[in-house]
Amino acid sequence: MDEKSGIATLLLNHPEKKNSITGKMMVDLANAIKQLESWETGKGILIYGADNNFCSGGDLNFAQKTGTAEGGYKMATFMQNVLTRLQHLPMLSVAFIEGYAIGGGAELAISCDFRLFSNKDAAMGFVHSKMGIIPAWGGLTTAIQTLGYRTALDLVTTARVVRAAEAEQLGLSDAMVCDLSGALDWLAQRTQHDVSVVRAAKCVANNTRQQGSDNLLDFEKRVFSPLWGGPANKLALSQRIKHK
Repeated sequence: MDEKSGIATLLLNHPEKKNSITGKMMVDLANAIKQLESWETGKGILIYGADNNFCSGGDLNFAQKTGTAEGGYKMATFMQNVLTRLQHLPMLSVAFIEGYAIGGGAELAISCDFRLFSNKDAAMGFVHSKMGIIPAWGGLTTAIQTLGYRTALDLVTTARVVRAAEAEQLGLSDAMVCDLSGALDWLAQRTQHDVSVVRAAKCVANNTRQQGSDNLLDFEKRVFSPLWGGPANKLALSQRIKHK
């Protein structure tokens, strides 16, 4: 966590298996999210994988050891909670996808606010059906909310792995940046303003996309009103930033 920039980086570090997510990594991710939940000056988080690859999904050894309906339900419940908490962080989240983000890796990526692809060959896919399962970490629900019903259902049922150009057309990719430094710069452009403003914008956006949220416009007003006349607003008014 960098206090100066307000950006945290999170590395998926299991390169010998293309950063597949083990049970320990699930717990580590939960602990990282817990830390970020208490980081009051945080504005952004960038998630990336070791060895120029994002994530190949759930670790197959872990899947075999927990391969019962009860084990699947417990694992899905745990990871849904973790990724929901990631989405609810009052900071902007970005997945920087080098290589492949497939299976559970795609679910982690779609749970972020933005996805950046490293080059034309970087790819993302909900390949679960090839393994005889469906997304279970909230990935299908979030994909429907992000991409729309038909696109999300098509991607899951075909198990297609889409590369950068198609990913951009579908709304899976927000930009192409060549390296980690470029991804950090991209995020920094969106977290350059006062922490209160960035976190308030994310808070309203989060509330709006949640199913069943009551009176979305009223919620937006209540989050906005403390910013009106607040320190950042007053500074901007004094510098006439809007007209520069």
